[in-house]
Amino acid sequence: MSRSGLSLGLDAGGSATKWALLRGGQVVADGVAPPLTAALLGTPAGEHNLAALVAALPGRPDALHAGMPGLSAGSGRALQVRAVLASAVGLGEPAVGVESDLDLAYRTHLGAGEGILLYAGTGSVAYHVTPAGAVVRAGGYGFKLGDDGGGSDIGRSALRQITATLDRGETPVGLLATEVGALTGGLDWDSLRAYTYADAGAAALARLAPAVGRAADAGDPEAHALLQGAARSLAELARRVQARTGPLPVTATGGAFRISSQFPALLGRELPGATVQYRDHAAAAARSAERLLDQG
Repeated sequence: MSRSGLSLGLDAGGSATKWALLRGGQVVADGVAPPLTAALLGTPAGEHNLAALVAALPGRPDALHAGMPGLSAGSGRALQVRAVLASAVGLGEPAVGVESDLDLAYRTHLGAGEGILLYAGTGSVAYHVTPAGAVVRAGGYGFKLGDDGGGSDIGRSALRQITATLDRGETPVGLLATEVGALTGGLDWDSLRAYTYADAGAAALARLAPAVGRAADAGDPEAHALLQGAARSLAELARRVQARTGPLPVTATGGAFRISSQFPALLGRELPGATVQYRDHAAAAARSAERLLDQG
């Protein structure tokens, strides 16, 4: 099959799934759908989110490639995810490719051996692929064990700031409290608990990160301090990988860096020489789907 067909790329994640449709190498449509992860697929929520994605597409793709959290290319789970995606969009499995979201992100920004990708989205990880294809990484263990400096960590830090104020018998006030309260429905413990634990996952915490960014950009010193701490944590992840690979350059990317105009500069102070770069991972995935078209 030629590249006149539609190729669909998915940059799936724990907070949202970005998609892009390409025809002849050009993006003809793109959008954002609900979260998709390897763990979520196969659950009722995953089925609902996948159906919402398919319903949002303006046309049926002829090939699909997805980068998704929780996958290793060629693993048994990757084969299962491939089958689920193929069934959802009405394709044969040879027309569907899947890989880790981190592998997709790395090759979107870097060639093998070129540097370290510091990714901060819902979670966080420092990731390097050697010329031989081996992976050297630090972090990326999920919000229960790590993800320091990522969106879920920033949101959790904001809640901890507010609950510490409650512990002192004080009422949370200021720009940070106002921004967070607008999302949680209140700053009392009942409201915070309902918001945080009704969805006991990283996405609820990560949804608070933009509130921290807005407060920091408006001059709130507490929010600024939270971003400083996040930048420090991300820099530490990159240095852990550099300790094993040597002083490779660091390219940072991910939605967390977009929450505040201050955040990239704060990372630069903690990790001199690091560059923040934004590229369309969904479009890169769609270009991989185009190669499946060429093979068809």
